[in-house]
Amino acid sequence: MDEKTLDAQTIAQKDEYGIRELQECTHEILAFLDKVCRENGFTYYLAYGTLLGAVRHNGFIPWDDDVDVWMPRDDYMKLLEYLRTENKDERFVLNDGDYKIKGDREPELQMRVLDLDADIERQYAGNQVTVHPWIDIFALDSFPEKKKKRYFRKFKRALFFYKVARCKNFVVKTDSFYGKVNKIMYTLHQKLKLFFFLSEKRSLKKVIKTITKYQGCESKEYFTYAAVYIYTPEKCFFPVEWFGTPGEEKFENGSFYVPSDCHNVLTKLYKDYMQLPPEDQRRPTHSAKLIRTQKDNT
Repeated sequence: MDEKTLDAQTIAQKDEYGIRELQECTHEILAFLDKVCRENGFTYYLAYGTLLGAVRHNGFIPWDDDVDVWMPRDDYMKLLEYLRTENKDERFVLNDGDYKIKGDREPELQMRVLDLDADIERQYAGNQVTVHPWIDIFALDSFPEKKKKRYFRKFKRALFFYKVARCKNFVVKTDSFYGKVNKIMYTLHQKLKLFFFLSEKRSLKKVIKTITKYQGCESKEYFTYAAVYIYTPEKCFFPVEWFGTPGEEKFENGSFYVPSDCHNVLTKLYKDYMQLPPEDQRRPTHSAKLIRTQKDNT
């Protein structure tokens, strides 16, 4: 079989990277999300490596150890409300309240759905930690193209002050300008108890207000922004018409929603996306290992 057309069955048989069990676990979380969204009329799209895996492999990329999903902001907030108030499932839950991991962003900014029936070991901030497996869900927010630079600048400023408010509890570990300033502020606060007047909750509301200002605008003059806070923001902006009414692609043993124009989305993200990367770049990115599932205890 041509290596470019590796399918999910071949991946399952080979499991060269020792992550197949973890992939199966996160696939079950994705199936739960799909069921909830279809039953409630929420729109979502497979994102990043998960979308690439669906199009190129009909399943996981062999060395990919996570699942990413995009949702339009309106449906994102509806899902958040559903998981907080209506979800009766005892296995799949929102990373909120007792299930929030130190360092997690607030679900309004980045939502995770966890599988409480399993544990994984992974590297985090230089330490080995045990957590529940999850899938990441990112909101898509619209804004006018002509205000792109101004919009992003205001968003980064609001996000920075939110991080400063959070630094009372958690230092932002990045080498960016904002990360370095946050480290300094965190250190000063630990010694001098500064920033007691900053409200994390109020700062979060400011961030949400900033990124949702143009929500619901779907004209071709508008772009949509996936607020994932990655270090290459130019890869976060897409014309809104690339999304629209979802298409469907096979992913493992199911069919899931994808953007209406997968080709342009994947080309922007990965250029020649059907070409496999060099072998030395084919490795899991999160160093995660499944160490326990519910079936181990039965």
